[in-house]
Amino acid sequence: MKKLRDMGYEIYFRAEKISIRRYPHKRNIRIERAFGEQYSIDSIKNKICSRYPTREEVIKPKTYTGKLYLKGTLKKFSKPKGFRALYLYYCYLLNVYPKKNMEYKLTPAMRAEVKKMDEYSKENILLVKYNITDSKELNECKTNLNDKLKDLIRQRNNLYYKRQNMPENENKDEINKKIEIVSKDVIKIRKEIKLCNKIKVKVPEIKEQIKEFNKKENDEKQKEIQKKKQRRW
Repeated sequence: MKKLRDMGYEIYFRAEKISIRRYPHKRNIRIERAFGEQYSIDSIKNKICSRYPTREEVIKPKTYTGKLYLKGTLKKFSKPKGFRALYLYYCYLLNVYPKKNMEYKLTPAMRAEVKKMDEYSKENILLVKYNITDSKELNECKTNLNDKLKDLIRQRNNLYYKRQNMPENENKDEINKKIEIVSKDVIKIRKEIKLCNKIKVKVPEIKEQIKEFNKKENDEKQKEIQKKKQRRW
């Protein structure tokens, strides 16, 4: 527009149409009629807009405020007890679950146990899975697992027998798949029974090591208290 005005043209807008006129001519020339639809106001606007990328609208996430209501009681979220609590505390001392800015001087027996962290983690998972807190529940769990193992072995033997008596030309893929699934369950249950046996042996040892650790820690605290008293004197 500025260039047209600099060239001596006068510009008129009427009814969404552009017309121009140059002195000394008295007649207006409608651009759209003279040069085609590409010079209409809408076409010119579209050409200008096409030169610039469209700005996407930024949608701000909605925030909600309100009250949350808990169904049930907090008793369900109570602290672990018995064997589970013992294992968690022991793993904590072994730095399986380290606490910020806390260093413990472990006993020689506990340092050796640090190498078995993965094993302790699996045993702890078993205790949580079957909600085991004492020796009675551990023995019950082991009995149930043994019964389940016997049932699985019986199922697998039946499948072996069935496969053995199938005609040679018959497809055995389906029965082989069933045997594979049952065999995986057998391996899993055997591992869990083995973990039960290890827990039964380890619990008294863990109790003794925690007792030794607490005694050692208490002795060191007493020494620190004595040192502070001597400094004051």
